[in-house]
Amino acid sequence: MEKELLSKKTFCQDLYYGYLIKADLIGAISYVKQFPNQEELYNKFVAIFEQEHYITYDVDAYLNEILSIYQRYYRNAFYLRIIKDNAVNKLRADLAAFFGIDDGVELCDIEQNQIAEAFRDRGFYFLGGMTSGYYGPYIWRVTETKTFEVELPDGTQTYTVKLLDGFISKSWLDYLSFGEVGPGGWTDSDGVINCVKSSYDFDSEDFKVSLLKHEAQHARDLTINKEMSSEDLEYRAKLVELIYSSERNLLKRFAKEANSCDKSNGHSVASSRIIEGFSKILGKSYAELENLEIDAVQATAKVLYKSSNIG
Repeated sequence: MEKELLSKKTFCQDLYYGYLIKADLIGAISYVKQFPNQEELYNKFVAIFEQEHYITYDVDAYLNEILSIYQRYYRNAFYLRIIKDNAVNKLRADLAAFFGIDDGVELCDIEQNQIAEAFRDRGFYFLGGMTSGYYGPYIWRVTETKTFEVELPDGTQTYTVKLLDGFISKSWLDYLSFGEVGPGGWTDSDGVINCVKSSYDFDSEDFKVSLLKHEAQHARDLTINKEMSSEDLEYRAKLVELIYSSERNLLKRFAKEANSCDKSNGHSVASSRIIEGFSKILGKSYAELENLEIDAVQATAKVLYKSSNIG
């Protein structure tokens, strides 16, 4: 009877993705396990995170060993849920041992020097550091540069966009989701927008709004306040997405990834803040917000954006 009931339940992809975006790998695996038609996906999680059958990438053995060290970090941080600082220290110690350097060297220095050089010598671009509170490198083969005019609530401006292709690693979320979810781009310290080329149809709202406008808003905000927190940056950029999106119910998506507990995950905290703001302005429960008409979403997002204005 129980199996029959489970077979009738509908697997919700947005809910599943929401667990992963919140870095709740255990929650995602537990959710997937409920559905017999998701057995293949569940078995992939078991193979990698329980049995430690790590992915082998299309690179030489030396680079694969570096990538396996990051994979062990993902297991420690997300599956075993080791204290975050301890997982980072283990990552740093393992990388230092691999390169035969002093154990006291900072992780950022190892990434910027030894690791970046190893990949660069083999024809790759490498970007280390943290994404939403966790380490995980971006590694790709090709960079192409274009410019786009982007309209934002505070005016239109031309932005430089680097189109990146030939990825072998797109940080932790891409890894946890087996390539189904992950950053579509980011803005660097020079205000240049970096775009994962394979993620987008350039004529789509996803590209024009969720990539260009989202990242351009980051670039604009960082020119005004370079010290703006990840939460504030994501809050304002997500509001911009809501203001300009007419084809997708992004508010529903943001509700599923909302999490105010993990302050290091700017995306999830910003989504939580948006849902709270909508609920307060409209006097509606979180469940009721999922059924808002697009024009109501856009109008409310404009109010919240205006109240967050920094100049």
